[in-house]
Amino acid sequence: MGYYTDSVDAGVKAAQDAARAAQAAAETAAGNVTGAIRDASLARNPDALIAGTVTRDSNGAATSAPVVWPDGTPGTYTALVVSTAFPGAVDSYSITYGSPAIKTYTQPTITRNADGAATTVPAITVS
Repeated sequence: MGYYTDSVDAGVKAAQDAARAAQAAAETAAGNVTGAIRDASLARNPDALIAGTVTRDSNGAATSAPVVWPDGTPGTYTALVVSTAFPGAVDSYSITYGSPAIKTYTQPTITRNADGAATTVPAITVS
């Protein structure tokens, strides 16, 4: 009788260990997804990350600046396209995560109406 009990106990323990490992993997994956969503949201608003001296062009457009992510990781904001129709506005930029960069969040070029308001804002890309 003891043989069957030991065998069943070992099977139950193995199943519990597998369930714990699966749960840990799921929690890690969920944390990664949540972090990626948070980071892309932050990249949508560079002012939330800029920490330091902002370099501007002659029209006042922010062309580069250091950033610090919520976890303390440094990065860099860089304007990729400054508006010629609306001096001082930035139409495309990138923000790096890490130094050297581990990830780069890029805002593809936006479209503006005659008043300068953004009419099309493509999703942030991550590379």
